[in-house]
Amino acid sequence: MLGNFETRLDAEALAKVLRALADPARVRLLRLCADRPTSVSELAAATSDSEPNVSRHLKQLAMVGLLRRVRRGQRVEYLPVSEAGFAADLLGLLLQRFSSDDAALREARARLRAIEAGARSNLRGSAADWVVASRFGRSLKAALGAAFDKDVTGASVLVRSQHREVLETLLADRQTAPTVTLRAESKPEKNVLQAWLEAEGLKAEVLTSGEVRKGRTFEVCLESPLADELREPSQLTAMLQRCRAQLVAGGVLWCVVPYDILEDDPSPLLRLRALLGESGIDCTLLSPVEAEGRHVVLVRGLLRGAAMAAPSNRSIDTPQHQVSPVPA
Repeated sequence: MLGNFETRLDAEALAKVLRALADPARVRLLRLCADRPTSVSELAAATSDSEPNVSRHLKQLAMVGLLRRVRRGQRVEYLPVSEAGFAADLLGLLLQRFSSDDAALREARARLRAIEAGARSNLRGSAADWVVASRFGRSLKAALGAAFDKDVTGASVLVRSQHREVLETLLADRQTAPTVTLRAESKPEKNVLQAWLEAEGLKAEVLTSGEVRKGRTFEVCLESPLADELREPSQLTAMLQRCRAQLVAGGVLWCVVPYDILEDDPSPLLRLRALLGESGIDCTLLSPVEAEGRHVVLVRGLLRGAAMAAPSNRSIDTPQHQVSPVPA
């Protein structure tokens, strides 16, 4: 409708253009398409919206002439108008005025970069979903709370987590920031994490599991496995043994355990504490976290060893670390 060479519009035509821009979601989609040609499915994943909704938004922007639809084989991409004229001028003004501090835009861009990095590595599935913001991530961050912040202050920390809220807390610029190493299961996942760090202007070491096993130890380990990584008690035992080898004596383990992997046990929480004890880890906290249909137990434990005097910034056994009840 909005031809690039039309410099004058009647009131009805102008109103249609303005209505198309009257939705924050459509304006963000316009900005994302201006970053690079993007498909409906990628935009849906980036914005956590459904593909039908995204498709309707894009169609509306295309109908008023601000976006164009291009087919490349089986792939259909949306990108801004390119010819000089009124539409390009209007689009340029909108993009110039769009704040880069928009939180939803920032998250969508980070997800698109992760998807792109996963595609470059021929990686599908879990790694393309890395570093996502979610209600569960916010709940996990709240559950970690001040105790976790105290543990990691100034410490060397090994982390496996996909939750943006947790990672941003660890990597925040502060006076006594921890030295953070992110653990990836494979080189493609490592590429995804490095792409995310670069896109966000954050700094951390990224190592694959094989690289971490080469004699490195840490003062704190945080294990928050992806949803499909911890399904059986035997996998939990293997994870605890690995963490034991990666921690210094007296080091702190924080881990997230899906509640359902222990449901067959008559006393699942006692069994969890027993597994920790068998791995040489004294449990100091069990706390439930539930959001978005996920029910997990957040665990804090201390590795037994001769050097039980931990650094002064971490408490060893204080009241706030007592074991919390978890509903059966």
